[in-house]
Amino acid sequence: MKKVSLGLFLVFALGFASVSQAQFLGQVSTAVTVTPGGSLVGGYIGVQDNLLVLFGQYRYGFAKYFDGGVKFGFLDFKDETGLVLGGDLKYQILQDPFTAPFDLALGGGVEFAATDPVTVFSLGGNVIGSKDFKLRTGRTISPYGKINIRAQRNDPDAGNSDTDLEIGGYFGADFEVANDFHLLGEFVLEDELGFVFGVNYSF
Repeated sequence: MKKVSLGLFLVFALGFASVSQAQFLGQVSTAVTVTPGGSLVGGYIGVQDNLLVLFGQYRYGFAKYFDGGVKFGFLDFKDETGLVLGGDLKYQILQDPFTAPFDLALGGGVEFAATDPVTVFSLGGNVIGSKDFKLRTGRTISPYGKINIRAQRNDPDAGNSDTDLEIGGYFGADFEVANDFHLLGEFVLEDELGFVFGVNYSF
């Protein structure tokens, strides 16, 4: 257990040490996938210096341990309004408590944001870890973290386009309010610290 905890700490430390240029959408879910045939919807607000994002998410369970989601929203970046769209797939490789003392998933996703004066497109893969803890009330709180490695292309209206390899970290907690209703808060660690708050509902 100590070795597992140390390993998780090193992964999270890597994310904190390797900040990058911003993505606009957060992780907003744990490593646990949606049940096959089930759905999850969520609504969120994200805040960072010079950035405000309002977005929603829909996830669907395609098979056991495998789901996918789409995200769509509006952003205000440096007083310019734009649209942001993202999609991802997630496969859970470890399940607490059957195969490991925590949940672990691998994923990949794309994100597209269009504002004046820049358009941003990113494509990458990620590792997501989480752990459920039962409270005395019977509800569950689930801290989670994601390390995201991606290729990101920036196309400004004026100037040259550039593509870079970026690394970002997302760290938060999911709190079960009712059987299918969850609140979550998440720190987004890019070139500046951001915060995402929202709700998830499963059905």
